[in-house]
Amino acid sequence: MRRHLYLIRHGQVEARSPAADRDRPLSAFGRRQAAEAGALLADRGIGVVMSSTAERCRETVAGLALPGAPRLEFQEALYQADVETLLQRIGEIEDEVTALLVVGHSPGLPALAAELAYDAGHGDADAQRCAFPAASVTEIELPGTWSALAEGDRDGVRLVGTMGSDATPAVC
Repeated sequence: MRRHLYLIRHGQVEARSPAADRDRPLSAFGRRQAAEAGALLADRGIGVVMSSTAERCRETVAGLALPGAPRLEFQEALYQADVETLLQRIGEIEDEVTALLVVGHSPGLPALAAELAYDAGHGDADAQRCAFPAASVTEIELPGTWSALAEGDRDGVRLVGTMGSDATPAVC
């Protein structure tokens, strides 16, 4: 059974927010980005949404307005998570889940996308890492289980592509 991993970096944040980093809200543009990403994901059958606890990620998840009431997991460990932490959390997802969405931050999510894309034979990992605009949706397809992916099994992993968001790519 093929599984689909969707990665979204939170939408654009308010540039001059007085809030602490963790509490920074989305800008009006960021809220529109989240709604656009939600439209792209509406028919993907997302079963679980794992998100950072940061306000901008919570607002991104809310703005997606995904149908079907996917299970929401807000995890403190995803705030500024590195690739190892992201893979560990992905590996804990039940095998019955065929579509997983992870909402998080740069540099962790772009680094994860780059590593999986590189392992799947899609060229330069550094170039992949740099092309990760806010609120864009990166889809990765895998033939094995979530735990197998987390343990390093990359056989048959395929980068489907990145959809949406006309925001500026992440600065590397």
